[in-house]
Amino acid sequence: MSKYAAHPSRIYLDEFDFSGSLTSTSLDITQEAPVITSFADTGPRRAVGNYEFAQSHSGLFESTDNGVDEQTFLLLADGTDHYLTQLFGANVAGTVAYDSIVQLTANPRSAAIGGAVLMNFDTAGGGGLSRGVVLASKTSTAAETIPGATDGWNQGATISGQSLRAIFRVFAFTGTSITMKIQHCATQGGSYVDVTSLTSTAMTANQVQSVTVTSATNAWKHVVTTGTYSSALILVTLGTVQGT
Repeated sequence: MSKYAAHPSRIYLDEFDFSGSLTSTSLDITQEAPVITSFADTGPRRAVGNYEFAQSHSGLFESTDNGVDEQTFLLLADGTDHYLTQLFGANVAGTVAYDSIVQLTANPRSAAIGGAVLMNFDTAGGGGLSRGVVLASKTSTAAETIPGATDGWNQGATISGQSLRAIFRVFAFTGTSITMKIQHCATQGGSYVDVTSLTSTAMTANQVQSVTVTSATNAWKHVVTTGTYSSALILVTLGTVQGT
């Protein structure tokens, strides 16, 4: 049985890494279970409904350009979907990744004599939640296959109708453009082919893209990058969206 220290955990909101400002994060998942007990029942009865989730993040006030204060404040009136990734572990390929589409629900700040200035924010589900893995986390210096032409990560096969979601991130970029795509294979070491439509558009700067497909896929998956660039700090996470 593996146990993990919290320190290596990483938190990403859209194309921003907030790990250097946050000191805690949580993910609360709840299941609807309304009481449906009738007069004729001899005991309690409940029906399973949908699920929902919310996150709380605590940290330190950080006011630099594109820092946690600026970016979370912009979400207050944004009204669009945002992509949150929580890694409860080191930022390396194979780490479990919780990916969610969220909206900001609270953004308090506080200061007191003798203490640090604090800046917290809460988020709530605005779309599905997935538990997947990090497929790629590295500085790529040229078009490549990650982690190798005959290797990958076994995430299990998906059937038609299930939503498989990839979140492609670029944190730093030098070059013309980079495109990332997911390939799959039935067995480790076999021949990988593209997962149809599970690819980013050409990315030319710091950016996040979320792409979802509902076609059946094979168990083994990896990332391929193409484009013209000399340095791209990337993170690619992939998981099946719960409840689809």
